[in-house]
Parts: sequence; C-alpha cells; structure tokens
Amino acid sequence: MDLSIIIVSYNVRYFLDLCLFSVRKAAEGISCEVFVVDNNSTDGSCSIVTRDYPEVKLIENKDNKGFAAANNQAIKQASGKYLLLLNPDTFIGEDTFRKCINFMESHADAGAMGVMMINGKGKFLPESKRGLPDPETAFYRISGLSYLFPRSDRFNRYYLGNLDKTETHAVDIIAGAFMFLRREAVLKAGLPDESFFMYGEDIDYSYRIMKEGFKNYYYPGVKILHFKGESTRKENIDFVVNFYRAMLIFVRKHFNDGNFKKMSFAIRTAIFFRAGLSVVHRFLKRIFVPLLTCISSIIHPRKSGSGHSRLIKTAIVSDPEGYKKVTEFLLSAGIPAETVMISTGMSDTDKNNPGNINNINEILKGNRISQVIFTAGRMRASGIIDSMYQISDRRITIRIASANERFLIGSRSVTTQETKVSQKGQSI
Repeated sequence: MDLSIIIVSYNVRYFLDLCLFSVRKAAEGISCEVFVVDNNSTDGSCSIVTRDYPEVKLIENKDNKGFAAANNQAIKQASGKYLLLLNPDTFIGEDTFRKCINFMESHADAGAMGVMMINGKGKFLPESKRGLPDPETAFYRISGLSYLFPRSDRFNRYYLGNLDKTETHAVDIIAGAFMFLRREAVLKAGLPDESFFMYGEDIDYSYRIMKEGFKNYYYPGVKILHFKGESTRKENIDFVVNFYRAMLIFVRKHFNDGNFKKMSFAIRTAIFFRAGLSVVHRFLKRIFVPLLTCISSIIHPRKSGSGHSRLIKTAIVSDPEGYKKVTEFLLSAGIPAETVMISTGMSDTDKNNPGNINNINEILKGNRISQVIFTAGRMRASGIIDSMYQISDRRITIRIASANERFLIGSRSVTTQETKVSQKGQSI
C-alpha cells in the first residue's frame, strides 16, 4: 500500500462530498486507502460517504473526539507507506498524490511535506509555510507585528515571509490541512498529541518530527484549494482564545525553561489584547454596517415597482451541457443571474460562449463578471485550482458546482436548491 489518506470530518457534508470526489480522481492508478473519521456529525455526512463513496473506510464516532484523537484512530489502522492528513474542506488536483509520492521518494530526509494552499478567493494562504513558534515568534504573531512587517525574517518568522512562496524550502511547520507523512517519521515521532483538541496539533507534530532528525518541506509544485483557510472568522473571540490557548500548550510543552513564565505572561497579554480588538471590531461592524445600508437606501432609493433583484453577472466555466444544468440550478435556487459560458476546451462552440478558459482574465474583464462558477464534473480539478489562482487579484465571487450540479460551494457558504448552508453545516 503506497498511501493512506485520513480525513476527519464534522458537520461539513457538502465540503466532504467535493473533497472525496477530488480524492477519488487523484487516487486513480495509485495503491491507496481512504479513511473518513466522523466526529458525530448530525448533517448526514456519514450517509453520503456510505452511499456515494463505498470504497472509503468510515469510522463513526459517537462524540466529538477532536482533530488529533480522530486522526489517531485512523493512523492506527493505516497501512500505507505514506500517510496524508487531509481536511474535508479541501479540493485537490488529479496529480496531487503522484507528485507528493515522487517528491518524498526523491527526498529521503523528508519526514513530512506540505503544499501551496489557496483559499476560496484563489489567494495564497501564508500558513502553507511556517516557522517554529518559539516564545518570541509566537509573541510577534499574536501581537500583530507579523502583519505590520510581512517580509521580515524576524517579525514574520511565523509565516516565513522572507521565503519565496514559489520555491521549495525546508520549513519548520506543515499545515494540518494537508500533511503528507512518511511512515518511518510517524513511527519515530509517535501519534499526534491529543491534548490539542482543535488547534496547534500540526505545530506540535511538525516539531516532533524534526526532533527525530527528519526535515519538513514546503513544495509549491502541488497546489490545492483550502476553503476554510479564507473564511475562518479570525475576529471571533472563541477562535482567538482557542488558537492561542493551543499556542500556550505548545510553548509550555517544548520551551518550559526559566523564561517560560515571562513569555507566558507576554503571550497572555497579547491574547487579551487581540480578544479586545475582536470585541471592538464586532461592535463597530454591527453598528456601522446597518447604518451605512440605511444611508445608502436614502441616497439611492429603490424605484417603485422594481421589486426584482439585481442580476449577478456570472461566468460559468463548463461545457454546454454543464452550463445548461448550472443555469437551471441558479433559476431553481432563486439566484438572479445573467450568465455567459467560458468553455473548458477549444472545441466548444456555444452561442453564449464568450471565449476559452485560457483567456479567462480577459473574458472576466471584458464582460464585467462579478461571479465565476467552475463545474467540478466538467473539467479537471487542477484546472479549476490553477484558474482560481490566476484570477485571485480580481474582486469577484468564486464558486464550484458539485459533480452532479446539485449544490454550489464558496469560501463562506454552500448553496443548494432548498437552502443556503453555512460552512459549519447550519442553515442561515
């Protein structure tokens, strides 16, 4: 067995569906096994796995065991030469596994590797490559100095801002959203630490792998989509507290020397400072957004009799059949859209087709497109990911239609014909 893929899922049925669809494509021609460990989801995730992906080994938990503990359940059963810890809100290209295996085979010193990740807007995610969050680095990260000096090798060592994102580098920390592991490194480092419930386990595990004499690599030769990397509400107080609580666990575990108490105080101070900013941000947002909306409605009142919604200029990247299905979906879901088709191949000739995907930037600009929908069942996943990265500088909404054109996934939500679902799987 070459590869064991492990996905821990909790109430993200639509993201999991799209992820497993891409995993199935990437697994073609490779000796591999896929595990899904479900942490007591209530949204029907398990039924989707058993119905549509019978090849997947499903582990159903009766409670939420946390990310590290759930991964460990599958790691204990995995038999692959390599193991991949993969988030359910990812979407990967067809050559992802093959490229990663080839990279590990040619880098015998590699214990773990990560790849270039982009978010739901196509933008590069800085957590694709990270430095060790020792007390000083952690303080710069928490205090916000890393954002003020993004290219500094000192103040932004957390995101290794001084390293070129387009080049391969040996790094300290591999993101848990896509952590490709050598079995020998897992055997020597042991299992992920279950005291990290939701955040920080990837930092701890990457460091432990390095301590066993292996190197961790960032490899931009593979690019994947990680939806929640963009939409996780960083201003949410729970996120701030839980993330930096995990940081404190890491610092206490690995840097518990004479300076720990002093650095712990500094980190706690930074946590309360960031939490305070979060409170202020949320308060201002709740006050000023409705106020500005009210002022805008007074200055630009809606004309009487114009009860219909404004049409969203939407480009659908697909073949003619997929274009038709997506337009029908938009209509049935009540989404007002003026649509055009961008073909996936030079042979497509539809009257609504303004051009080919190779010219996507020019097409979007020329047609003043505000939303792009890629069709997962009509084109290569790698083509979708590359195109998203190519148009990431444009202020547009990007969505992916499922393989059966029954739902749309964006960085912040899922749209079905019945309802709009938040990223956590709850109706909004």
